[in-house]
Amino acid sequence: MKNFSTIVVLFLIFSLLSCDHGISPLPEQPEVSGFEGTIYFVSPWPDSIKRTYLVVFKNPLLQPSDFVITNLKYLSNEIPFGVQSYRFSSLDSAIIPVSPGPFEPGEYAYVAVAHQTTHELSLARKDWFVSGIYYSNNDTTKPGVLVIQENKMTSNVNIRVDFNHLPTQPPGE
Repeated sequence: MKNFSTIVVLFLIFSLLSCDHGISPLPEQPEVSGFEGTIYFVSPWPDSIKRTYLVVFKNPLLQPSDFVITNLKYLSNEIPFGVQSYRFSSLDSAIIPVSPGPFEPGEYAYVAVAHQTTHELSLARKDWFVSGIYYSNNDTTKPGVLVIQENKMTSNVNIRVDFNHLPTQPPGE
């Protein structure tokens, strides 16, 4: 009987120590604004590529002067050379913005995968080549507008890259 009493006491102590809030719900996670998706590389990577990034511009790239740092709202970390697919999220660290976090709600006119053949990172338009563009609603006639809503993640921002068939390049030098 003494063993039974000891087991009951140990069970009660264990139960009290292991339960902090019973079956109460988990604390609510703050909602964040942003986007996520996958880049699919459907052709072999050319050896001439030195770096590849995901870029997001607020306004369309209609003339060379639109390719400016003030219009560039997102520049991902470098995408590893030779991958067949690459998952991304605006919540991941990036070069622009400098700190990860919520993405400013609004509409973004140009989302693309771009690569460079230069050895050093350059922000000159002449050094960037668009490899793939985000299209919305399967309309491949014009770049899709990325809509970021307040406190929501926009999913399925997917981009197809075919180095053998590059999309129309934005205006530039």
